[in-house]
Amino acid sequence: MLSRRQRHRSVTKLQNKYLLIGLTVVLMSMAVISTALSEKAAVPALAGQVRLSGQELSMVLPTWQELLFSGVPGLQTVAEKRPLPRFDMEQFGINLFQVFTSIDLGDMRSLITSEIPVLASVKNGNLPVSSKPVAILPNLKTAGIADTGKPLIGIYHTHTAESYIPTSGVAHKPGGQIGDIVGVGQALVQQMAKYQITAIQSNTIHDYPSFMKAYGPSEITAKKMLEENPSIQMIFDIHRDAQKRENTTVVINGKEAAKIMIIVATGQPDLVQPHWQENHAFAKLIDSKLNQHYPGLSRGIQLVEWRYNQHLHPRALLLEVGCQENSLEEATRSMEMLGDVLAEIIAENKLQQGNTQ
Repeated sequence: MLSRRQRHRSVTKLQNKYLLIGLTVVLMSMAVISTALSEKAAVPALAGQVRLSGQELSMVLPTWQELLFSGVPGLQTVAEKRPLPRFDMEQFGINLFQVFTSIDLGDMRSLITSEIPVLASVKNGNLPVSSKPVAILPNLKTAGIADTGKPLIGIYHTHTAESYIPTSGVAHKPGGQIGDIVGVGQALVQQMAKYQITAIQSNTIHDYPSFMKAYGPSEITAKKMLEENPSIQMIFDIHRDAQKRENTTVVINGKEAAKIMIIVATGQPDLVQPHWQENHAFAKLIDSKLNQHYPGLSRGIQLVEWRYNQHLHPRALLLEVGCQENSLEEATRSMEMLGDVLAEIIAENKLQQGNTQ
């Protein structure tokens, strides 16, 4: 049982958090007004598919501008007559919200764990994987592909603006700029090249102008990448988490590196995910090898009831590389180690295929 003083401290802390949230909401509302006043074009239709970082939430919601215009009918006319210099206040509000509350609006898991601390403590360790039956991982079709230079690995970033504060000073680059997370993907491409394995990366921006609707555009990118490169045997959507540094940092060979969380989407009745067991098996293979060669680098496997574009391929995973408090250097160091593991998986698969032919 908590003492009276502990309960009082808990309530006060919660009240302060909601006060900060309220302040941030006010600031974000001001951001909406500023953005709305800078828009000359007509407001788009009141619809859109919203999907959030680390989860995939499919539902219809209006944009900030649409909500504002619907509540203040004369505002759109004012916006057309009085265009103002555009400033990306929406992204500024997202960054400010995260600073005050440690909640990433693009990752609703951070909201849940902030209110239920025990969930955060569970997440920080190596999570137990599902007890459901897992299909045998199908052989990678690498025989005759790797030697031709055709890509075996695809990389993209749903939230292209995600960055590392120690490196860039911000958690998200504003205004449609490419963030540090793209450099993390580039590091993996470079590491695979050391093994003469071709990996390709898309730098397409998906989270601007709407950070909250980024999964729709990123699904288009992933589909295009797979259609144009049928040789791809694994595809990764690389993010960074919204966490605390102490939960996402490990020392390996005397150097600090950003831990890697592997997200497997199991789908929902209205978001069918036919490949989740194959994705899960692939995740378990990577997790096992990370634990074998680089103990502590993996934060484990998290199963979530969304989709994250993982329905597009039997070896599609979402990777969370460190958090906003890690540095780009620590994240790229992790990609070098992940590349070692992926190269080993591919080499073992080629050897297995050679023995069965």
